[in-house]
Amino acid sequence: MCGTSVDCTTVGDCKYSRGVTFTPAADEPLIYELVDLSLALADRTQALVQDVMSELNLTPALANALWHVGACAPEPPMSELAARLRRDPSTITFLADRLQERGFLVRDVDPQNRRTKILHLTDAGAMARRALVEAMATRSPIAHLSDNDQRHLHDLLARAMAAPR
Repeated sequence: MCGTSVDCTTVGDCKYSRGVTFTPAADEPLIYELVDLSLALADRTQALVQDVMSELNLTPALANALWHVGACAPEPPMSELAARLRRDPSTITFLADRLQERGFLVRDVDPQNRRTKILHLTDAGAMARRALVEAMATRSPIAHLSDNDQRHLHDLLARAMAAPR
């Protein structure tokens, strides 16, 4: 992404530039650069909230699971979380075990289907999630865009994600 003549900054393993518009190589479609920028944005945001994740004793995978558990009302069954995170159910079991060990969630049997486990945030889990959300919302490069630019980006991303596969 960054050439030798571009002023680049490294955060974690990710390089990015300040105020530079990249032009993809003539033989590469613009989509390559868009995907690269999307991945760099995620990496940079994660690096900028690493201190909060460390303070909460969370890996990126645990932080992502915590983010998604608290974002749902009603709180999700483990199978739904697995689908949302695009992970094997055994991975979700592992993540739920680690979050439960940290006191961030509990599992309850779904009264509608006794074979289903529902994940509920504890008070400590809700506080941890709030700290994580606050850090992401204020430190992400997107936070520095105007409200209008954020709405425009949201609309574009939502449209891209709604496109048929």
